[in-house]
Parts: sequence; C-alpha cells; structure tokens
Amino acid sequence: MRLKDKVAIITGGSRGIGFATVDKFLKEGATVVLAASSKESADTAVDKLKEKYPNAIVAGISPNLASMESVRKAFKEAIEKYGCVDILVNNAGISENTSFMDYTEETFDKVMDLNVKGVFNTTRVAAECMVARGKGSFSQLLPW
Repeated sequence: MRLKDKVAIITGGSRGIGFATVDKFLKEGATVVLAASSKESADTAVDKLKEKYPNAIVAGISPNLASMESVRKAFKEAIEKYGCVDILVNNAGISENTSFMDYTEETFDKVMDLNVKGVFNTTRVAAECMVARGKGSFSQLLPW
C-alpha cells in the first residue's frame, strides 16, 4: 500500500477519471477527500466507494472551486478531520463544444472559473498546509 497514511484531495472525484483516481488511491491505502460539483454527487460516489472499500477512509466535499473562500472552508474542514493534505489532484474541468462565433463571454467565464481559477484556488489552499509542513505533491490531470 504505497499511499498508506497519506491524505489526498481529488477534485472532480465523483465520476470518470476522477472517480477512477479516487478508487486507485483508496486501493493503495490513502485517505481520500473527493470534491464534486454537488453534495449529492459527492455522497453518491462516497457511498459506492465505501461499499467497495468498507475499511477505507473516504469523504466528499462540494466547494465552489471558483471561490477561494468556498475552497478554503471545505479544505479547512477536511484538514481538521483527516490531517494536512499530502497529495492534491486537480482533475475537475469542463469543456464547451461550441463554435467560436457562438461562444459567449458567460461560457468563457464558466470554463475559466473551473479550469483555471479552480486549479489556482485549490492549489493555493492546499499549498498553505504543505508549505507549513515542508512537503506535499500536486498533479494536474487534463480530462477536458
């Protein structure tokens, strides 16, 4: 179990590549906090994973990744409960299959808020704990 005693936060962890990443981390012994776009999808994913890994420590959060305040609050609660983040996997992301002439400023802002600002916010907040402790690891998956 290569990740025993490690705490990981994985964004976009309720489905697809993120869910598979959470599954693999749990299999390797990590404590995992998965971030999803809604409490319901986080809870559903956590329930499935707890069925598969009944002894694993897995929890779900649903911060607005585009809001530093929301990310800080959710990560603070996770860190208080499970300990400092050892690993952050920024997996959450969206894309728009829209032609350039139909692409609106609102659509652009939505994509940038999650794909860019969300990565900044989560990395910035996780880094605070990692820097204070002197170690940690970041990863950026590109599912979009």
